[in-house]
Amino acid sequence: MTSRLGIALLALTATACGARSELEEPAADCVPLGIGIFGNPGAYDGAGFEQWLRTSGAGVLRIQTTANEPLTATTLEAFDVVVLDWLTRDYTAAEAPGFADWVEAGGGVVSMSGWNNVLADDWHPNSLLAPLGVAYGGPLLDGPVADLVTHPITAELTEVVFKGGYAISDLGGEASARTPIAFLPTPGGTMPVGYAIEMGSGRAFVWGDEWIEFTSEGAMFSPQLWVQGFAWISPPKRCVLTPPG
Repeated sequence: MTSRLGIALLALTATACGARSELEEPAADCVPLGIGIFGNPGAYDGAGFEQWLRTSGAGVLRIQTTANEPLTATTLEAFDVVVLDWLTRDYTAAEAPGFADWVEAGGGVVSMSGWNNVLADDWHPNSLLAPLGVAYGGPLLDGPVADLVTHPITAELTEVVFKGGYAISDLGGEASARTPIAFLPTPGGTMPVGYAIEMGSGRAFVWGDEWIEFTSEGAMFSPQLWVQGFAWISPPKRCVLTPPG
């Protein structure tokens, strides 16, 4: 998949690049990662998150910020990776299969959720995640998350912030391979709050909360999780993001 967004925007460069999680194999001919952020920012300041993405080598565009923007194949083909942020609506039964097709063809996804005092708003991502085999649900949960499974996304992490997010349910089916990688206790027992998903040639990192992007809260921002998450979901030969500082 060619990073058309990376071509259309300034060709920023990163210090390392590789195929998905292969951080140890830099290549001089990597392509800047094209990231589409869908929806509006969360309740706290995430401007530093977007600025870090740009300065670390990615082309970034925030779209789908109003309820009247359709989601089409043309929308998706501009990006290597899509981040589902504070979505404005449920997507239709006609739009969701196209999103799944894009993932299956090699697209990467990061999905977040969190408390917004309106349950229907919190779970808008489910309309796009259902074809991938997962969904947000259950009661509000608080962390931090310390029960982390060994995985390229969670490598060397011992704890990740989680404040007012949701568990993630496995919907079953054979369309994707779903691996729970983070857990929190709930009234009904321990449940996953993070999933790594493989679907065709694409990958997704689904997280039950949004505090990992809030830079206004200082230590709440989780750059190592983002660097490793993007590296794992990105198509081959895309430049690896570098930690801030």
